Amino acid sequence: MIFYTYVDILFNIAKKDNQIDHINEQFAVLMTLIDSNPEWVTTLDTPVFNNEKKFELLKQLKLFDDTFLKFLLVLIRNRHVRLINDIYNEWLVKSRQEQRIAFIQLYSAKKPTKAILEGIREDIQPLMPDLKIEFNVHLDPTLIRGIRLYYQGRSLERSMKRELFDMANSL
Repeated sequence: MIFYTYVDILFNIAKKDNQIDHINEQFAVLMTLIDSNPEWVTTLDTPVFNNEKKFELLKQLKLFDDTFLKFLLVLIRNRHVRLINDIYNEWLVKSRQEQRIAFIQLYSAKKPTKAILEGIREDIQPLMPDLKIEFNVHLDPTLIRGIRLYYQGRSLERSMKRELFDMANSL
């Protein structure tokens, strides 16, 4: 898929220039803009407007550095802005691997305390000894009690709902 190529090229440039963290920040700004203005992707991808005008509009925002602006210009010229979510997701995977970060999605019925997060981190750290563990916490009231963790497509659930399900299946 073409979005892998974009990620690889941008990643190689960022790594060479020691700018992986900076590009992460640039992506975060872009994705926030897109979340608040979803029509942006369509506007930047459409052939109706001149590419140079689109690029000038991005420059006028004064939110992105030259490297990231050039990256966006390539997407605009190739009409691949619509791939930005795939590109961003793959960028996150690659940059976290490089930075040795395990970014774990944590779902909980209520907001976990720092002590609970530290306890979970201690429990799973032996499974990922060379990685720094970070959590992205999501509230999910359907869990009843407990947590569910996702990392690279794998799930670990410790919740009352799961215990009830397992109990019902064992009867």
